[in-house]
Amino acid sequence: MKLLQMVKLRGEHKDGNLLCVGCEELAKCHCIECQENYCQRHGDFHDRSRATCDHHLVVIEDILESHQAYQMLHKRHYCLSHTKELVSLFCRECEKAVCPRCAIGFHKSHDVTSIEEVYEHIKVKMEELKKKTESKIYNLKQSIVKIKNAEREGDVESLAAKRKIQEMTERCINFLKERELDLVGLVNQRCSANEDVMKIQLTQIEENLTMLKEGQEFIQTAFCNWTEAEIVAIEDQMISKLEELSSIETHKYTYPVSKTEFLDDGIKGLTGAIDELGNVVAEERVRVAISNLGNFTRENTGAGRALAR
Repeated sequence: MKLLQMVKLRGEHKDGNLLCVGCEELAKCHCIECQENYCQRHGDFHDRSRATCDHHLVVIEDILESHQAYQMLHKRHYCLSHTKELVSLFCRECEKAVCPRCAIGFHKSHDVTSIEEVYEHIKVKMEELKKKTESKIYNLKQSIVKIKNAEREGDVESLAAKRKIQEMTERCINFLKERELDLVGLVNQRCSANEDVMKIQLTQIEENLTMLKEGQEFIQTAFCNWTEAEIVAIEDQMISKLEELSSIETHKYTYPVSKTEFLDDGIKGLTGAIDELGNVVAEERVRVAISNLGNFTRENTGAGRALAR
């Protein structure tokens, strides 16, 4: 059982996605020989069965702390061609770890260096990529702060707009009540639209932040627990993953999309219409004047205008 398999098993178990092969219950243990996962009941049966009683069952929660995992982390790596020779060199041309006998044999004319030198080179590259991810994490955290501040400002603006609407409706009695409801509805609609956009942005930022943190934790765990040969063996995958994470954009978010403000326009027009009350035409003009009271202005940011298009 490989170390990466152990890490994957532990992760799937933690997420609740690792099920017993014999039923739908969450797996509790893993058989090294059968490479299968069992719940407690099926694990006990597997351990008592005459055909599998000599198999090795390990508790998945403790799999990385098990004796086998310890041996995987600390074992010495021997050459596949010369089984008694330790792997201590690296052939750059073939991109593989080799022993001294391989170096003076098949790889004699190749560019061969010590595996420690390759390890240090990989470590330097990982540190550079790690710094990039740290910068991305900082930018994403700042974006979250800005969006949350913008959300609070939007709430304050919404309350101020509603207060002005209520003050205006007190002067216009019955006809203004209908307009009040319309204006409040507009405020809520604009604020709801802003909140929806900001929630989407927050979700995207938090997902990217989680990916960056997990990538960083994986690299730290690898350098703390894995052998040099194991890190060299998955160099391409590690670099590819970190480069993918470091390419995440962190400057494309808007805070907020639009600003909501209430303008109490139309008061003079309403006063003139009230002077003409007493006939059908005047009544209709009053209604038209009330419908024109209070216009909402929408200040779009660059990103907001792009979104509107």
